[in-house]
Amino acid sequence: MKGTKFIVLFLFYVVSFKAQSDTVLANSSGRRTLLKLGKNALIQKDAKSAIVFYETYLKKYKKKDLEAMTGLGFAYMEVRNYDQAQHTFLRAYKALKSNESKKYKTSEVLYFHALMQKSNGLYDSAKANFTQFKKEYKGDNKALKKLAAKEIGFCDSVHKLVIDKRRITIQRLDTSINKVNTEGSPILLDDLTMVFSSLRTETEVVVSEDTGDVIKRKLYVANKKNGKWKFAGEFDKELNSTEYNTSNACFNADRNRLYFTRCKPDIEGNMICAIYVTEKKGDKWEEPVKLPKSINNPKYTSTMPAVTIDPVKGGDIIYFVTNKKGGKGGQDIWYTIYNKKNKTYRVPKNAGTKINSSRNELSPYFDLETQSLYFSSDGWGGLGGYDIFKATGDGKRWLSSDNIGQPINTGADELYFTISPNRREGFFVSNRKGGNTLKNATCCDDIYAYYNNEYVDIILKGNIGGLLDPFDPIANATIELFLKDAKTNEKFLVKTAMTDAKGNYTLSVEPGQDYYLVAKKKDFLGTSGEITTKGLTKSSKIEKDFYIAKNPKDAIHIPNIQYEFDRSGILESSKIALDTTVFELMTLNPELIIEIQSHTDSKGNDKYNLKLSQKRAESVV
Repeated sequence: MKGTKFIVLFLFYVVSFKAQSDTVLANSSGRRTLLKLGKNALIQKDAKSAIVFYETYLKKYKKKDLEAMTGLGFAYMEVRNYDQAQHTFLRAYKALKSNESKKYKTSEVLYFHALMQKSNGLYDSAKANFTQFKKEYKGDNKALKKLAAKEIGFCDSVHKLVIDKRRITIQRLDTSINKVNTEGSPILLDDLTMVFSSLRTETEVVVSEDTGDVIKRKLYVANKKNGKWKFAGEFDKELNSTEYNTSNACFNADRNRLYFTRCKPDIEGNMICAIYVTEKKGDKWEEPVKLPKSINNPKYTSTMPAVTIDPVKGGDIIYFVTNKKGGKGGQDIWYTIYNKKNKTYRVPKNAGTKINSSRNELSPYFDLETQSLYFSSDGWGGLGGYDIFKATGDGKRWLSSDNIGQPINTGADELYFTISPNRREGFFVSNRKGGNTLKNATCCDDIYAYYNNEYVDIILKGNIGGLLDPFDPIANATIELFLKDAKTNEKFLVKTAMTDAKGNYTLSVEPGQDYYLVAKKKDFLGTSGEITTKGLTKSSKIEKDFYIAKNPKDAIHIPNIQYEFDRSGILESSKIALDTTVFELMTLNPELIIEIQSHTDSKGNDKYNLKLSQKRAESVV
C-alpha cells in the first residue's frame, strides 16, 4: 500500500507542478544546458517544456540565436500557438539575414513562417514568403521546396474555397460541453442525443485533487433541449476506463453495435490506441471486445473508427486511422469488412490514393445517405492545418477528394465532421480562435454545431412498369444507383431501392453529379438509364420511369449484323449495333445465355461456307 500511495503522490507532483519545476530548472541551468534541455524536450514531444527552456535561454543569453529561435518556433507550432510560432519564425529569419548568422544560409525557417501565416489566414503574405523561400533556399531538403511550390498553388486556390457565409450558420457549443481542454468525436445516437469525448477539467492540471488519480478522457452524453445542446453525464461507466483514455465512438446503422477506442501512452510516450466493439443487449452494452491483431497491431496506433454498410453483402465496413506500414504517408485511413455470418474481420486494406496523401488523414465519417466519406487531411492543401474533405464512391473505390471549403474550414484544424439525420445540420471540431481555453487562443479543440441554411435536397422518383403494358406496375423490382466518374466513365454502386406495390421508387441524390441507373427484377430483362444533377442549385425533384419485359421464351433476333463480302470481319455499323444491343443486354442481365449463329449466302461450296460462318460467329464473340 505504501508503494502505491507513493506512486500516486509522485504522479500528482509531476503533472501538477511540472511547469513550476521546468521554470526552476531553466533558471538554474547554464547556457549549453538550456539548449540541450530544449532540444531533448522537443525530441520527447514535450513542447511545453521546450518553450520554457528556449524562452529562458533567449532572454538570459542570446536574443538572436537562430537554433534556439527555430526550436522555440517548432515548440509553439506543436502546441498550435500559430501567432507566437509565426512571430518566432520571423525573428529567426531576420537573424538569418543579419551578419551574425551567415553560417545559417540554408535555414528552413521562412517556409514555416509562411506556413503559420497560412494558418492565421494571411494567404497573400504566405504566398509571397513561400515564393521567397523557393528562391533563397539552397539546403538539402528538396522535398521542402516541392512542398513550398504546392503551398503556393494552395494559396492561389483559396478563393475557390470561399463560400457565402450566409449559407451556413456555425455555433460553438456552450461551456457545459466544451471545457478548457480538448473535446472531440461528436456523433449522434439519435436526434436528441450526442455522444462525445472529453477530458473534463477546468484547469490544465490533469490529476484529481480528490483522489490523486490521473484524469482520463471518457465518453460523455449531451442532450438537445429547447434547441440547445447541454451536458448530460457519462455515456456508459462500464465502457469508460480508469486505465485508458476512451474516445471515438461510432455506431452501426441499427445503433446496436458500437465501435470505439481505448488509448494509453507506450514506454516512449507515444499514444497507442486500439479499436473495440460492443453490442447492445436490451438496454445494456456488453463487455467490449478488442478487434483482432490484423487491425490492432500493438506496434502502431489504430484509432478513429467510422462504420457504414457494405452495399453488396450488408456487413459493416469499418474505416479507421493507423500509422501501420504500407500506408501512403503518416497517418492513413484503412478499412476492414465485418462478416456477419462467421463474425470475422477481413485483413484491412488501405483506402487508396484518392483518400490518402503523403501526409496525414484523420477522423473519417461515412454518410450512408450520399455514400460519401468525409475526413480531415493536412496533405491535400486548402485553407491551412487540417481541412475537411469529401470523397464519394461505393465504400471501397472513390472519386477524387474535394475540400468542403469555408466557413467550416479555416486556417486552423478542422476535424470530426458529421451529418445529422435531417441532413441540414451536424457537428465538427476545431481549434479556431474564440474557443474555451486557458492556454493560447488556438491550442485546443472545441465542438461546433453547423446549420445549412440553403440545403439542396434532390429527390429522384419514378415508376417501373411492364414493357408491353406500361400501366402494369412491377412491384419489388430493384433500382441500382451508380455514380459515374466523368473522366474514366467508371461506375460506382452507391445505393439501391425497391419498388412498392404500385411500382414506385424514391431515392435521394447529390447535386453536381452524373448517375447511371439499372432497373431489374428476377425473370425480367433489366434496363438502364442516366440522369444528371449538375447545375441544380435548389431543392428539386427528378422523375425517371423504366419499362422492363419478362425474359423471352423464344430467341431474340438482332438484325443488321453485316460482314464484308466473302470475309469474316464485321462492318463498323454492325459493331455499333452489337455494342448498343447484345453487349448492353448481357451487361444488364449476366444470367442470360447467348447463342450466336452466323450464315453465308449460297455461293461457294458447303465446306467453305461452314468455315466462313464459324469465323463470322467468332467475330461477333
